[in-house]
Amino acid sequence: MKNYKMNFFELQVTLSFCIVFLLRMLGVFSMLPVLSKYGLYLDGGNKFLIGLSVSAYAVAQMIFQIPFGLLSDKFGRKEIIIFGLFVFFIGSIIAANTNSILGLIIGRFIQGSGAISGVSMALLSDLIRKENRVKSTAAIGISFAISFLISIVLGSLVIKKFSFSFVFWFSSIFSIVCIFVVFFMIPSLNNKASIKKIFKKEIELLNLKNIKYFFNKNFCRFYLGIFFLHFLLTMHFLIIPHQLEVSGIILNYHWIIYLVTIMFSFFVLYFIVFYKKFYFCLKNIIELCIILIFLSSLIFLLLYSHLVSLIIALQIFFIAFNILEVFLPTYLSKKISIYNFKGSIMSIYSVSQYLGISLGGIINGWLYTYLNISQIFLFEMYLVFIWFILNCFCKK
Repeated sequence: MKNYKMNFFELQVTLSFCIVFLLRMLGVFSMLPVLSKYGLYLDGGNKFLIGLSVSAYAVAQMIFQIPFGLLSDKFGRKEIIIFGLFVFFIGSIIAANTNSILGLIIGRFIQGSGAISGVSMALLSDLIRKENRVKSTAAIGISFAISFLISIVLGSLVIKKFSFSFVFWFSSIFSIVCIFVVFFMIPSLNNKASIKKIFKKEIELLNLKNIKYFFNKNFCRFYLGIFFLHFLLTMHFLIIPHQLEVSGIILNYHWIIYLVTIMFSFFVLYFIVFYKKFYFCLKNIIELCIILIFLSSLIFLLLYSHLVSLIIALQIFFIAFNILEVFLPTYLSKKISIYNFKGSIMSIYSVSQYLGISLGGIINGWLYTYLNISQIFLFEMYLVFIWFILNCFCKK
């Protein structure tokens, strides 16, 4: 009988990647709850350019994911991950030292140029036995969600105690810590001949039929899911901070609301995963979460000027968000039958995520400039409805 328990080596690799993803995303997410306000104080700042500064990171991620993947095949995955983290460090330094919105956009773009998500997932796939890859992917998904929780609180606290630029100073420190973690805790693949053999086999299999395999309905369901999820996340953090202030909660205390709502959402996530009576939900968990997000959008639309209603809607959204953040990559990993293509498919998944962030920042920055709040939330409801229809169409 096969042993499906993770050994010490696999636990070390998984923990190392969890630390890297957590710290790196702390640097990305920490500015979300404060940028919509403090970005206006930068030279040349306006609502559209603030949205563009959010998107700049994601645009760079989309551009450089595939080149970084190709470089990792030639020079080694670990080496390219370290290089990408150093690029992120440079971008953080630039963003921390600027007083203009243009400088912030440039810094954010350089941050995103260190596109290591696909390479990291590929290295994880190289080092972890296939029967344990789902566990590792789920652990990274959880670390991603935890980083979001901490960053939402951290961003507000850093602004309260220091200044806006310190958000990026912390990002630069986190990136250096990640470099040390990758260098000392994640092993390099010693058998380079084996890697080249696998890569050659993958290239041989990469014909038109297999390219279609990357984009079959079953996978597109998950690509669309992570795209819409992060599009809506970006939309909320360009609007919700302002609405909370209008409702009487000053920015310095927003972190309390985020902390309580996200902690409760983690409790619900734990309950669904480990309490056996809720296992029947897991088969349709994506559809249930989309319905929850639609409900939160409806509450936002009808009662966006009431504080309690805002908090309830935000709570519902975070419950759905954290559940999907864990289950989407886990279920996608289970659906992949050609393991040589796991890295490529997970890279497409990462690109879809950053495309959502990118378009979310640009489109919502434009909407926030020309439309009122109720019209924006109405647009969000239409978007969630389209997501539900597409998800049902793609589901087998």
